[in-house]
Amino acid sequence: MNLNRARLRIATTVAAGFLLAGCGVASADQSAVDWRDCGAGVRCATMTVPVDWRRPGGPATLINLAEVPAKDPTHRLGSLIVNWGSGSSTSTVHTTPLPPVYDDLTQHFDVVVIDSRGVGQTDNHTLVPCPRPEPSAFDLVKATGQADWDAHARANAAYDASCRQAAGPLFDGLTSWQTAHDIEALRTALGEPKLRYIGNSYGATYGQAYADLFPDHVQSMFLDGVPDHTQPQLEDWLRDRAVTQEQQLFRFRDWCDARTSCALHGQDAVRIWDDLVAKAPLPVGQLDVGMLNSLLTPPTWPKLAQTLAKAKAGDPGDFLTTIAPLPPEPQGYLLDETLCHDYMPDVPSYHQFLPIEQRLKTVAPHIGWAEGRLELGRCVGLSLAPSYPPAPLKATGMAPALVAIGELDSNAPNLGAAHVTTQLPGARAIWHGDGHAAYFLHGNTCLNGYVIRYLTDGTLPAAGATCPAEMMNHVGQPLDATGAGR
Repeated sequence: MNLNRARLRIATTVAAGFLLAGCGVASADQSAVDWRDCGAGVRCATMTVPVDWRRPGGPATLINLAEVPAKDPTHRLGSLIVNWGSGSSTSTVHTTPLPPVYDDLTQHFDVVVIDSRGVGQTDNHTLVPCPRPEPSAFDLVKATGQADWDAHARANAAYDASCRQAAGPLFDGLTSWQTAHDIEALRTALGEPKLRYIGNSYGATYGQAYADLFPDHVQSMFLDGVPDHTQPQLEDWLRDRAVTQEQQLFRFRDWCDARTSCALHGQDAVRIWDDLVAKAPLPVGQLDVGMLNSLLTPPTWPKLAQTLAKAKAGDPGDFLTTIAPLPPEPQGYLLDETLCHDYMPDVPSYHQFLPIEQRLKTVAPHIGWAEGRLELGRCVGLSLAPSYPPAPLKATGMAPALVAIGELDSNAPNLGAAHVTTQLPGARAIWHGDGHAAYFLHGNTCLNGYVIRYLTDGTLPAAGATCPAEMMNHVGQPLDATGAGR
């Protein structure tokens, strides 16, 4: 698909106040973005930025952009910069029809979607695939000892080397610190005095980096599906993930008990799971992999219940098929490198991890403990640089943010999202009954109302305001008016 994007030229001069020690100010020219029509009312461009904002005279790279203009330019409030998280955010504007979220946002804003580094489109060289596929992080859950651990690390290292070769100089700029500077450069080039931003899923990591670097440049920031980049100790970060995943198992049990159509309705799904693990009908880790994969995606819970019911009756085969993770894609992508540079630049060795794992089993004994291996499985064996390690936020002077937190979000654990919220001055959290990225992926209408009011006039929800589940009410047998399963 030829999107005929034009370049936005970003000056590579450094502002006089740029601090080489860390907190720099991205510099951009003040000219308008040179948007080009790319069909269906969407406009496209690319942006040239330094690979390393600490060395603005060094190598440069391209960032992919797309814009859905406001429906009524005479009443537009300005530009809203958006990153939807994993994958190419700009690809969402080339679907028919557009995701519903754009309809409400373009009532008020030009919605400017920015892709992260190396994640864009092939036709303008903003997508950089890695020749070697990334091994499945779930493989480390199935590791039985040091040899399996080391084999997974070697496979990850081969993927890492192929990404470094494909990306060239760009590889050294794959951190959220750099992306936050890209966002600041875009804000300046758009002529916006302050940033309006939506960060969904991994886009919320970029939001945290921007809040830390440029807190007084924020007018409004809405974050959803928020990973916690503020925990400097890896074990603390893993513990939040483990505990949230453990809670997810019990939420699955309660969800099933509320629906007569659930294959385990009226039974204790947690006890059935524990009994199955004790019998160990499959090789090490295979049960855990299927359970983790399904807990992370609540819309699959009817299949999880059916799988557990069949396993209870003596047939565990669906753990290897129906609820098993998809196989790795034929090529890898740079966003996975960025994740490791941001969250786990220094991964413990096998023997260093074993006592951590034992402590995780103490707080999350049913299944949550396995989150430790799943997360390390993404990054063990990868290079240690570049890095932007997690640290508490220093967002002094930032305008209040709005943060959505899903009760069923174990993908970006809700405990971590709550922890991030406490570090954003005056921020308001709104909990909802759905899962990961409910605003963008599932169109939670209650949440949408709060977001639009906040972005347009700064109105925050009342303290303690919540939104009910909407997407999950369509998963399995709907609930009746009393909340009971029909």
